[in-house]
Amino acid sequence: MSNWYTADSHFGSDSVTVLQRDNRLFKDNAEYTAEQVRIWNEQASSDDTIYVIGDFCNYNSTEKDYISGLAVSKQINAHIILITGNSEDRVIRDVFGGDYEKFREYCLTDPHFRFEDVIRNTYVTINGEKFFLTHKPTDHDKECQTLFGHTHRYGGLWKPFGFNVGVDLNHYRLFGDDDIMFMLGKKKIYWDEDMAVNDW
Repeated sequence: MSNWYTADSHFGSDSVTVLQRDNRLFKDNAEYTAEQVRIWNEQASSDDTIYVIGDFCNYNSTEKDYISGLAVSKQINAHIILITGNSEDRVIRDVFGGDYEKFREYCLTDPHFRFEDVIRNTYVTINGEKFFLTHKPTDHDKECQTLFGHTHRYGGLWKPFGFNVGVDLNHYRLFGDDDIMFMLGKKKIYWDEDMAVNDW
């Protein structure tokens, strides 16, 4: 059993602007979604868990088909733990009257979806290292490294407090425990110490 990490998939039949804004080089949303499903199922087995650290579905003022976005979960073989992001928070606000528990129950019981759990944030331990998982980097934990999303490619991969695991940062592939530990090793010996890097 392995854990995997990603964020900002923004699934949904009408999720178009994210492809353009983030230069996701797919001809349309259907191609993007099919490729993500293929990659996730290729990397993660049915015994594995994928932590989606926010914005699994897409929902904003003009693109509102969050249901088809959440339904992509049914195509994934691995267990999915959804950590809510701002898209899910908008759905909770606009559709569920701000009732987080009602949204969570909906995701966990609707037969069109398949989520192991829906949570605000959590901690995981990888090779003895503690990590905080939360969508927005501004909510990072000051006592341990944080895995986050939200900023897409524009926030970059590395921050002093952790790593951006969004789909745009790893060629649309999931980050595994080994990837996280590899990056943590580089961070400790290079990125945290190299003043030339930190002065950019």
